[in-house]
Amino acid sequence: MNIKNIINLLKSYFIESWKTDLFQFGILAALVLLGTIQNGSGNMHFSILCMFIFLMIYPERLFRNLHGNSSKIHYLSIPASNGEKVLTNMLLANIYYVVGLVVACAIGLGLSHLYLIARGYQGIILNSGSFPSGTGILLIYATLAVFFFGSVYFRKRTTLSTIGVGMLIGLGFLFLIFMVVWVNGLILIPKDASFHDFIWNFSSESMSDRTMKIMAHVCMGVAIVYFYALSFLRLRETEA
Repeated sequence: MNIKNIINLLKSYFIESWKTDLFQFGILAALVLLGTIQNGSGNMHFSILCMFIFLMIYPERLFRNLHGNSSKIHYLSIPASNGEKVLTNMLLANIYYVVGLVVACAIGLGLSHLYLIARGYQGIILNSGSFPSGTGILLIYATLAVFFFGSVYFRKRTTLSTIGVGMLIGLGFLFLIFMVVWVNGLILIPKDASFHDFIWNFSSESMSDRTMKIMAHVCMGVAIVYFYALSFLRLRETEA
């Protein structure tokens, strides 16, 4: 791992993309500003949704050079290893771009705050209870890792392809869970209880909220590592 190569990759990225990034941050700030003014409240849910959408699209830009014949050859011939390229893009996606989006949201919320105060608004402008929890932050980073891998794996329309495949896999898991619970319900559910009651009791008695939260954190942490490792292997396979 050569730090100099990573620095050169970062310099190359900022030279090519700083205007695009600045434009996107400006769009996000404007969306948050207009959304907050329209609702008359600084609830973070809308801001987080906008950030989520921008994060899903961003990895496609990081690996856009892999999706053209001439640009692909140029990208793969850059004097840096696959690990250095993946690590550089991980730093850009997980630190630089996330921080940029947070700053853009803060600017949008701050401007809307000033506007609403100037108009005499007396309500609660910023609801601190709607900030994302640790689980929400992990979910954001896990989703980012999935789209990061999709941008390396798919050749065309990487964001839409990742969403489509993710929806199919999610529906498959939901169907599997439903079938397991349904079969157990046929055997275990009391005759005088509804299926909804059985599902509620099954989930609440099987494990505590704390255990479920720990399992969710572990699963999302494993997913983050797994998809970034797959991204590295996929890039090495592409280069070969």
